[in-house]
Amino acid sequence: MRRAVTVAAACGALLFTAACGGGGGGDAAGPSSEGGGGGEREKLIVSMPVIPPNFVHVMPWVAQDQGFYDQFGVDVELVSLDTGVTALRGAEAGSADIAAVPTPTLINAVAQGGSAKAFYTYSDKLDVQMVTTADVNGCEDLRGKVVGVDEVGGFAEVLTKMYYTSCGLTQEDVTYGNFPGAEGQAMAQGQSSSGVLHIDEAQGVMEQFPDAGLKSVVNLWDVVPDWHYAGFAAPESILQERRDAIVAFTAANIAANRFMTDTANKEAVLDTAEEVTGLDREILSQTYDTFIEDELFPDDNGYPQEMVDFTADQQVKLGNITEDIKPTYEQLVDTTIYDDALALYEEKS
Repeated sequence: MRRAVTVAAACGALLFTAACGGGGGGDAAGPSSEGGGGGEREKLIVSMPVIPPNFVHVMPWVAQDQGFYDQFGVDVELVSLDTGVTALRGAEAGSADIAAVPTPTLINAVAQGGSAKAFYTYSDKLDVQMVTTADVNGCEDLRGKVVGVDEVGGFAEVLTKMYYTSCGLTQEDVTYGNFPGAEGQAMAQGQSSSGVLHIDEAQGVMEQFPDAGLKSVVNLWDVVPDWHYAGFAAPESILQERRDAIVAFTAANIAANRFMTDTANKEAVLDTAEEVTGLDREILSQTYDTFIEDELFPDDNGYPQEMVDFTADQQVKLGNITEDIKPTYEQLVDTTIYDDALALYEEKS
């Protein structure tokens, strides 16, 4: 029914091109440049983190499968990359219009002079666990161990650093092992002792490698409930030049989020998630239930100022940026995109 997930990394370049991103999955961008209303549809390239995606990332694929992009007259191509850092770099370099990016990565990029702003989220709360090997029962046990991360400044690295510094360890006390998108496999194969894994990812790895003794030592959304996870962002120039298309994209994702949070649609959501993630349906079903029970799906634009400010303050405490260059909420989030998108959604609904 739908495209294979387009993987830009397979093209052998950090900065993908539209031709590379198209991959051979002609339906990745929708059926044609003519939209559901019969008019010309603007095309947006959206770079998504993690190969393959996790359940938390599937909102835009649900929007495609349920025809919401067609409904709002926008043509969307989804390109999967290895990390959120890479996804943001692609957007900043002009190879994509929108990037799905972890909020700490966005904060650090803007602090260093980047121009991207967030406008909507697929999950404001963390959905990840700290998973460890059998010999690690807590933070102190990571001393002298290899910790699995994606890359410095990446989502997994920032949260891993937050965890090991919580008991007084420093970066000198651990060794980084870079395993973007493969932290679980690295632990199972004895290459590292810890990894920050999404709910479904953690369960999948534990079932795939039952003899590895892997376990979740903590749900990070319980430990830091105010930590803002991630969302969609774009360079300010794109937000200005392609505003109508981005408002339409956001309205379609609002529709997808409303669809996903209605438990009557659970099986349809799982159909998409199973195809996109490649994970066992029962694992995805349990993950969906956790998202509903722990309210991990977004509300409103998904960028409450108190969460964004808290996460920015944590970047200073972790030493990733200094106080004098810490971005303000207004520098990080464009709230007007969501306001206009919600009005458009309500008009069409």
